[in-house]
Amino acid sequence: MQDVADAAGVSVKTVSRALMGGVVRESTRQRILLEAEKIGFQRNDIAAGLRRSGQAMRTIGVMLGDLANPFFPPLLRGIHEVAAAHDFLVLSADAQGDPAIERRSIESFLANRVSGLIVAPTGTDFSYLAAQTRFGSALVFVDSDPLGTGADSVVTTNTASSREGVEHLLSLGHRRIGYLGHPAAGHGVPKRWDGYAEALAAAGIPIDPSIVRRGLRTEAESAAATTELLESDEPPTALFSDNNRLTIGVLQSRAFARNPIAVVGFDSFELAEQFGVTVIDSDPFGVGQAGAELLFERLANPSDEPRRRTIRARLQVHSDPIYAAGR
Repeated sequence: MQDVADAAGVSVKTVSRALMGGVVRESTRQRILLEAEKIGFQRNDIAAGLRRSGQAMRTIGVMLGDLANPFFPPLLRGIHEVAAAHDFLVLSADAQGDPAIERRSIESFLANRVSGLIVAPTGTDFSYLAAQTRFGSALVFVDSDPLGTGADSVVTTNTASSREGVEHLLSLGHRRIGYLGHPAAGHGVPKRWDGYAEALAAAGIPIDPSIVRRGLRTEAESAAATTELLESDEPPTALFSDNNRLTIGVLQSRAFARNPIAVVGFDSFELAEQFGVTVIDSDPFGVGQAGAELLFERLANPSDEPRRRTIRARLQVHSDPIYAAGR
């Protein structure tokens, strides 16, 4: 920094303000930035953070549930777009669907003094973060709203949109609608089940446990469950899947390839339209954007009451008419 100051003819303090976005005359800032580029100066945020005792870095941490899920890359892009506009760096970690990995990663983020944290949760117990929110830390949960944390959150219309998806199948004449679900942890899973159950109840159709498979994690498990259901004595005529990985698993089932039936899946995925699969698009890019916006609002106003934003998940009908019941 002294080299940059000497070359630009200013003080080290002025260089520091210019590089950190402080109040400096614009012509002076541009001269400093030009000299810094010539010299090859690289700001050391860790060292700067140590000097600014008690201050965080210009980074935010993002805790993702499982990067194998097609939901998360667009969500992360939405966060990056907002963070870049604020000149913040995004650091991300993958829980791989494991709450223990998730907790270790979150604690590592906090130990490295990120300015804020966005979490798409895998686990259900985040009580260890309650103190962080009480003391004004910027913490946002996306696609979930864990109880007891007092954190900001972005949620999706899980119940209402799942019900709409099942009602679409009912409108096609289906009465035996099977259910494929991932493990009942987190915020969205039980609410999507509620939407399925509410739609059937409103139509006067009792839930048939023989065509329900829950606790599925991977495409392979979903494909096996689909094959089991479709090769049973009384197979479903349609399927509702509560997760895009499970919907992809349906398409990988050989039994489905031999006898395709109507499918509605929560969360979109690539080629859904080409495969004629109706999806409930939960807009992960929009969820990521909203989560990042809440985070930077919290950084600006740490004492505000917790806020919650809802992103509507929209039904996108792609099903081929041949999937209608009775055909």
